[in-house]
Amino acid sequence: MSAAAPAAAAVAAAPLAPGRLRAHQRRVLAARYRACTLGDLWTLVFLVGQAPLIGWLCTLVWGSIETDTPSLYFVLCLAAVWFGCIGSCREIVKERPIIERERLLGVGAAAVVLSKVQVLFTVGAIQALLLQGAVHWRLALKGPYLVQSAALILCAWCGVGLGLCVSAVSSRQERAVGAVPLLLLPQVLFSEIAVPRQYFSDAVAVAEKVMPMRWGYRAFVEAAAVQPKWLTVCGDLGVLVLYGALLVALCVLALRAPREMD
Repeated sequence: MSAAAPAAAAVAAAPLAPGRLRAHQRRVLAARYRACTLGDLWTLVFLVGQAPLIGWLCTLVWGSIETDTPSLYFVLCLAAVWFGCIGSCREIVKERPIIERERLLGVGAAAVVLSKVQVLFTVGAIQALLLQGAVHWRLALKGPYLVQSAALILCAWCGVGLGLCVSAVSSRQERAVGAVPLLLLPQVLFSEIAVPRQYFSDAVAVAEKVMPMRWGYRAFVEAAAVQPKWLTVCGDLGVLVLYGALLVALCVLALRAPREMD
């Protein structure tokens, strides 16, 4: 990236206190990353355009019964995780040489990760809202619209965290992309959509609770109930917030360990 050297110099040259320096680094790196993302306009359009297309496909399937079902909630949450994950899985590994060079100039790993989260989460949130809007265009989903929006946006937030973690530990872009199915398929396998809950073994029950999909799906189902338990819904959404934050923290830790590129 041609903006890498000027950005690195601007970050390194700032004579600020540690806290303000980290914030300054994040702003400079986020501005650079945002400019690069907007510069690759066709890729951005392709990524964002997936959301209404998948939403429209959902309306073709569930439009035949003219109502929503728990399986639709599951598909929507899975799609949101997918958007976040596929959009972020290459974003560190493809810039690893630049990141390592800038770290020698004093750029912090947290600033790098948070700058990417800032942009990727915005894109993921837009995708989640477009997905939801496309489905609502044909189907009236049960439950409050804003709760569903929050669930999908937070699923995308967790997807961004998963993708960045994979990107931080991968040495090649191909390996990072290839790992995405290994992140998403367990979300389906360890779920009550695959096997009814009464047949869960103890190991499967524990594994299901580790899947971010589970919490987004639960929030959808509970919000659509005749008498929703709003405390449960808030708890499910809170778990998604913490889950994504934990993944971002793990990504920062992974990025602090220098890796040699193959």
